[in-house]
Amino acid sequence: LATRLHVLFQHNEATLASTSYFLARLRTESLVRFTLRHGETEANSVYYYFAPETISNEAKDRTSKDPQYEKHKGSFANRRNVDVYKKELAIQAEAYSKRYVVHWRDLIAERLEVLQSIFILLLQQGRNPNALKSLVRDIRRSAAESSVLLDVKGKPPTLVPLEEPLLQKEVLDRLLPRLEVRFPARAADLLRAYHDLLKGEDTNTIFGNAFKALEQVARDLSGATQLQLSDRGALERAFPHIHGTIRESITKLAAHRGDEAGHGRKGPDEYEIRYLLLSICNVALLLLEYKEHCG
Repeated sequence: LATRLHVLFQHNEATLASTSYFLARLRTESLVRFTLRHGETEANSVYYYFAPETISNEAKDRTSKDPQYEKHKGSFANRRNVDVYKKELAIQAEAYSKRYVVHWRDLIAERLEVLQSIFILLLQQGRNPNALKSLVRDIRRSAAESSVLLDVKGKPPTLVPLEEPLLQKEVLDRLLPRLEVRFPARAADLLRAYHDLLKGEDTNTIFGNAFKALEQVARDLSGATQLQLSDRGALERAFPHIHGTIRESITKLAAHRGDEAGHGRKGPDEYEIRYLLLSICNVALLLLEYKEHCG
């Protein structure tokens, strides 16, 4: 994105009357999120604003000044006590990592807001309409190739999340009405997972709660009160007519569950949780339909 926008302004693809005026407007339109970089050309200022290294450096700077990180810093008063020293280092590293991710996400959100402002101003000031169309096309293609779950739609072009409408369609429109009839508590659990995703809650917790709901649905449908979906044999006995490859997929889905205390592995990353929630909902639908057709 940084490189593509640099080309746009370096070569004045939109045939702007004044690039300086455009970027001055961009500063106000973006609520001063964007500012020109001292000592750089206008095109370079745009590049460096969106460049990954700039975002990383700003996230590091914000993290180092973050009170939430400061309070977790170790005193390191007794360096001779190796165990205490290592524990303090681990606590500090974990706190830094968590706060860094928060600030990095905030900075990404700021960049997306500025990109949205660029769309609006190009529509207003650009005398070459093909420039905006070309930019949108390249962003959509790049997002698709990079598995970034964003799309650009409408006029003016608007950034929209690719996965939330799909997730809402799968969860709210198809699954929940049927699930609420038989298992209202499980429907509420999955709906809560959906809301937690939109709020940006911990993905490990989101997946764990959603999978527990799925597992309980499987137990209620099969009557196997101790069923674990990670157990291939138990799953086959509970749902004998489900194809073997599908059962294998279900057990592999179960393997993603992993709080460090209980399972010794890290939970799903942010970009994975969307796919996993869709998978959980699809399995729940499959089990409901299995019961209806196979008894």
